[in-house]
Amino acid sequence: PNPDFTYGLNLGATYKSFDVSLFFYGSQGNEIFNYNKWWLDFWPSFQNQKSKNALYNSWTPERTSASTPKASNKSNFSNNTQSTSYYVEDGSFFRLKNLQIGYTLPSNVIGKVGLTRARVYVQGLNLFTISGYDGLDPDLNTNDDTFFGVDEGAYPLVKQYVIGLNIGF
Repeated sequence: PNPDFTYGLNLGATYKSFDVSLFFYGSQGNEIFNYNKWWLDFWPSFQNQKSKNALYNSWTPERTSASTPKASNKSNFSNNTQSTSYYVEDGSFFRLKNLQIGYTLPSNVIGKVGLTRARVYVQGLNLFTISGYDGLDPDLNTNDDTFFGVDEGAYPLVKQYVIGLNIGF
């Protein structure tokens, strides 16, 4: 579950009264045990709720090169009674954590109302994630160290959009 490395990149620029900042974050080389597949891909785990992958890509005598184990209505080695490499996925990802665009109002305009500084901005958080992981979020946010690297369906980081105003007196 431990990545080979994690990285971040902060970028910022200003032009006249406008400014922009970006924060990218990523992780490379970790593996995630996607426990959600145990629940969704095999009949004995949670009956009548299956993923498209299990329905259309599981092993059959005609489809011997399938990456999904054989579909079955009984627990067996092929599906949910054993932990296999089927559940392990690459957890590497690259995410735009923060984008902020701002405009600082001219001092001759804000000075008339007793302010020394005023800046309006728009901000987006968790705007996109690039990853090959099948689960909801490869950046597992769990606090339980006993399940480090195991995705048990943790709620993913959500996109947020913020409009703000910074003022100084």
